[in-house]
Amino acid sequence: MKALFYILSIFFFFFVSAGFSQMNTHCLESKCDFQPGEQVFMFGNNVKLRSAPKIESEVLELLKIGEWVEIIEKTEFSWPYKGYDSPFYKVKYDTVEGYILGGLLSLERKTIAGNHYFFAFSKEGARDFLNIRHLILGKYSEQKIPLSHAYISIDLLGNQGIYDLDDILYINYQANTLSAEKGGIYFFAQDNALHRIGQLSQVSKSADFYQIEKFIFPKDEQGIPDTILYLKQSNRILDESSEWVQNSVETRKLRWMEGKLTPSFREKHPN
Repeated sequence: MKALFYILSIFFFFFVSAGFSQMNTHCLESKCDFQPGEQVFMFGNNVKLRSAPKIESEVLELLKIGEWVEIIEKTEFSWPYKGYDSPFYKVKYDTVEGYILGGLLSLERKTIAGNHYFFAFSKEGARDFLNIRHLILGKYSEQKIPLSHAYISIDLLGNQGIYDLDDILYINYQANTLSAEKGGIYFFAQDNALHRIGQLSQVSKSADFYQIEKFIFPKDEQGIPDTILYLKQSNRILDESSEWVQNSVETRKLRWMEGKLTPSFREKHPN
């Protein structure tokens, strides 16, 4: 029976993830560090390009948010920044070589409707955050998003058939164990604004229980025009010997109107 459960878990994980492109994986481990030859953009503004990998060294250039450098190598040591340890990177900017603290570099750049978005991790206590900066007309705004864990990819899904929506930005949890939370955080981009819609999850709390949440968009195979369908499904094994399984399914039709997803899919039904 448990073997059947794991098969079902894998199937539903595939079902939730199907159709979502998977880009670069980002994390706070050394395996996710920038590599030589990569083109990397500034997350910080007026970032100091230094002559040596230490904060008291000579400043060679000041780099604006969105400018890019080429990674040459990283240092073996790190420096505390925004709650975690960050290496220095030796980089090339135009014809100048110098050093930049890794925490000031953007994980990657995403472009929506001609506007650029930049991303960096931070940490407060035991909580990980993703900081998102939106650059438009030389100025930037910032959102700070709490994360369930800092092992993610950052994906653009297109507008998925939603009228007047520029794109969907999806923070996709990449988990390497069955018990770690999957799913992700959705942002709807419209009219130069990035709206946080909410976090949907896929969890396996034990060998006997899993739960998934998903949005079914108009462009999906089961999609409905002008409608975003919220789906929540859970499976619990009550008794393995008699193959007693409890399933529940919850769905709700939602619409994107005037910059809001309505009604709230987190609304509790009155008893």
